[in-house]
Amino acid sequence: MGHDESYEKIIAAFLKRRFYLGLFVFLPLFFSVFAVAAPLILLARFRAVFKRSVIDSAELISIYNFAEQWTYILAVTAFVTGLIVAYALVRPARKLLSEGGEGKNIEEFSSLGKEFTRIAASLSKYTSLIESTTGGVMTADKIGAITMVNPYACYMLGSKETDLLGKDIGTLLNITRDLQIVLQGKTAASELNITINGEGRTIGYTLSPIKGRYGIDGAVLNFMDTTKIKEMHREMQKTEKLASIGTLAMEVAHEIRNPLASIKGLVQLIGEDINDNEQKKLYINTILKETDRLNRVVDTIFEKKTAAAEEDSLRDVIHRAVLLCSQAAKDKAVSIKEDYDKAVDKMQVGDERFFHALYNIVLNAYEAVGKNGEIVIKTKITDDWAEIDVSSESEISGGMDADTIFEADVTTKGKGRGMGLKIARDAIKSIGGDITVETSEGKTKFVISLPSTAYNNNA
Repeated sequence: MGHDESYEKIIAAFLKRRFYLGLFVFLPLFFSVFAVAAPLILLARFRAVFKRSVIDSAELISIYNFAEQWTYILAVTAFVTGLIVAYALVRPARKLLSEGGEGKNIEEFSSLGKEFTRIAASLSKYTSLIESTTGGVMTADKIGAITMVNPYACYMLGSKETDLLGKDIGTLLNITRDLQIVLQGKTAASELNITINGEGRTIGYTLSPIKGRYGIDGAVLNFMDTTKIKEMHREMQKTEKLASIGTLAMEVAHEIRNPLASIKGLVQLIGEDINDNEQKKLYINTILKETDRLNRVVDTIFEKKTAAAEEDSLRDVIHRAVLLCSQAAKDKAVSIKEDYDKAVDKMQVGDERFFHALYNIVLNAYEAVGKNGEIVIKTKITDDWAEIDVSSESEISGGMDADTIFEADVTTKGKGRGMGLKIARDAIKSIGGDITVETSEGKTKFVISLPSTAYNNNA
């Protein structure tokens, strides 16, 4: 209590003595000095001129005396004006002290000072919190003009605070409809897509009303970059789809194992009755090889291991893929042009994944090309790499590019699941190779590159 009483006495002394002294003495003096400073300087210059001059003119002396007289008049007028202003300021303070008692008013002044300090500290605290938050925060008044922007919002929008203040928040972010809803006292939440430095971003936001004493004073916008979250969500959806496909593949593999054995047995019996027809023998051998391949695929699904196959020359592998695909699209009458390097006959390929990939690429070319179209298959062999080009008279449609065409559920045709090209790319990648796609003037070319480790060179 002793400390509080001393504090109140200091406040009282300030209000009674120093405050009054400052108003009734220093304020009039300030007015007087301000009023006569310039004339006094001018008179001093006159006096200096008179001392150095030989001129003794009565008219000049009269002008000097007139200026000096008005200087004193201005000084007195300014002093009186200062007293009047001081009295006008002191009178309300005296009245305030006399109405409720000295102690009460001193306590009120002290309380107001403490409250003001608390409010200032609270304002500084909340301002710091808003500026430090990792989300964007913007406020707008009742007409939508931006009144406050935190640093993260400036960063997200790629603009300076001075450039954003005063702009219409609805027009800036295309949220005018939501703003109208919020100014009626409701809350709105949604997403918007913006472009920052040429990069598209997804923004999730909440728009809430700012409620004042007499109604809605404006709106506050909280937003955050949800681009990464959306990407993760899409990846999770893809993973779930692939997991479902994997389960379905297990079921299908289980169901086709026995029919495959029957098909192989019957084809072998048919082959025994064909002795002199080489073309039919080729078909029979192809069917048997494909049956074996399907069996290996089934084993791969169940045992999760790489299917091994008998080694064939690269030429034979390509021929087998073309033969199977041509039968699947024989109604189109597609012509095949082949341009092989001489080394293809000496290259032995035994990895089933390569044939699976090549088959899907050639089949895609058959299905994408128009009727009576043309497909060109070329090979280029070096010491370290083998390159197989599959070109067709077709275009990638639907705005797809070289990256999206290899994704799951993306198809260049009006039907299908869009898995063939993805399977082909994954298969080529798994054996250390690469596959790319090029498009130009109505043509599409898939380029398969195999490292020397993917084949045996018997040269």
